[in-house]
Amino acid sequence: MGIRSTIVLTDAASAARSFLPFGPVGDVLTWRDRTQSIEAGQNRLTLNQRVATKANPAHKAAWRLEAPVLAQTSPSTSTGIQPVPTVDHRNTAFLEFVFHERSDAAERKDLLYMIRDLVDEAIVGQQVENLDFIY
Repeated sequence: MGIRSTIVLTDAASAARSFLPFGPVGDVLTWRDRTQSIEAGQNRLTLNQRVATKANPAHKAAWRLEAPVLAQTSPSTSTGIQPVPTVDHRNTAFLEFVFHERSDAAERKDLLYMIRDLVDEAIVGQQVENLDFIY
């Protein structure tokens, strides 16, 4: 069983982003990248996981990476006090694994390796970076 600790992810500028454990809130585990000093602008990584039961014979792990972008503000009062920053928009990615309880380690490992390769495929990169649609 894995123990929750800091997760380090590298961004496009090759900067290491440390996501520190935060929470949990209910069944959802949360990590935050505290590079941004304003909490609303901090990147978040969450994990919602479920163990197979008799009623639902599938294990599930659903990851969510959220990157909020703060709105650009300027002083709106005669005192020159900056308004409280707000989130302009959020960029979000989801990764969900669902494995039947009868799946074996080799089957799960194969799926993991294939999804890693899919993310590295040029066509996926073009779709994400350039908003190219696949036809």
